[in-house]
Amino acid sequence: MAKTSPLALDAMIVTGNTKAAIKAAGGGSSDLWTVPPDQIHYDRRDNVRPLDPDRVRHIANLIKANGYDRKKPLGCFVRKVGGEDRIYVYEGQHRYHGALLAIKEGKLIDRLPCVIDEAKSVNRVSLIYAGITNNDGEKLTPLELAEKVVELQALGEPNGAICTRLNITDQTIRDVLLLANAPAALHKLVRDKVVSSTLVIDEIRSHGGDKALERLQNAAQLAKATGKAKVTKKTLGKPVAQKISDMQAKQLLQALQAVLHDPAFDQLDKPTIFGVHTALLPLKDLLDTKREG
Repeated sequence: MAKTSPLALDAMIVTGNTKAAIKAAGGGSSDLWTVPPDQIHYDRRDNVRPLDPDRVRHIANLIKANGYDRKKPLGCFVRKVGGEDRIYVYEGQHRYHGALLAIKEGKLIDRLPCVIDEAKSVNRVSLIYAGITNNDGEKLTPLELAEKVVELQALGEPNGAICTRLNITDQTIRDVLLLANAPAALHKLVRDKVVSSTLVIDEIRSHGGDKALERLQNAAQLAKATGKAKVTKKTLGKPVAQKISDMQAKQLLQALQAVLHDPAFDQLDKPTIFGVHTALLPLKDLLDTKREG
């Protein structure tokens, strides 16, 4: 059985004094503002991505389960509209709309944290650059999620709470736990980006951990031999051509000959008899003569 790798759990956190730490680090206060949600405005042209309703729904569920994370302030600027100074969000539009949806569905949020850009730095070019770079985040891979689910379970979190607070399904937990308990060599293939976590999960579900490892390692060798660095479903689906050895050919011939010489051969179905005769006729000079005719 392939060796599995234990997933290391982080040590317990001992909290310290915030003011003391800031003073020791030479830090200072920040320009973080808190604003009533209905006083923040939105113009889709200020955002580099179109608004995704599914993403808004997901974030609203997270906010309803966990509250709004004030460590994720909205990026805003002040626009003059009809002589009135208004705050507009340009970074974090999905968090903003997710908060509004959560409020609509009963979540109490008095204020949202905002960082407001200085007026002199605000122009369309800077908004575009900021929008692109701030959308360059990277989601957890399924293996990274698996490690954290294992840790949460070890800390006593029930699966129901994990599902609610991460807005994931029971099936997702089952899938990532398959990955967490996979052989260590499969984890290495994933971390080395030779195989995707999704493909590994599919293979484990279909074949079990050890067989999945064997199939994926063989596929990785095949991919490497053809100059490719990554295993895909297409690579995995390619059959490995195998030649029949001389010994295997001899054994097959002897097996067919045994069928031909069997006293009950004439009782077989006609297609079977025809198939044996067709296969052996070109080789009649190599056959034993145990049976006449």
